[in-house]
Amino acid sequence: MNAVTTSPAPDVDVVLPCLNEAGALPWVLARIPAGWRALVVDNGSTDGSADLARSLGATVVTEPRRGFGAACHAGLTAATADVVCFCDCDASLDPGLLTPFVREIRAGTSDLVLGRRRPRARGAWP
Repeated sequence: MNAVTTSPAPDVDVVLPCLNEAGALPWVLARIPAGWRALVVDNGSTDGSADLARSLGATVVTEPRRGFGAACHAGLTAATADVVCFCDCDASLDPGLLTPFVREIRAGTSDLVLGRRRPRARGAWP
């Protein structure tokens, strides 16, 4: 498992909106690239997600206003890195896949990079 950094000056902050994702957190946090900081934004979890995230080395931000947008905003406000990424916390996306996006930003060829999921198999979630 990669060590998730909690240093005050990370290379990249990854905002992870979280509502009752204790089952997915170990997998997700293990895939945060080394030197990047995981900002888990707890949005009212009742399954111990916040404590688990802390125990795995993530920085936890509490956002009492429910909703994905409120959680994303709280994470962005808490971010201190020059580059901020957003990733679902439900293990539907590997945070390691964010690396090429960050490379684009660092190369100076882009100010904003967006991605989307594409189904790869019949019946796959779009």
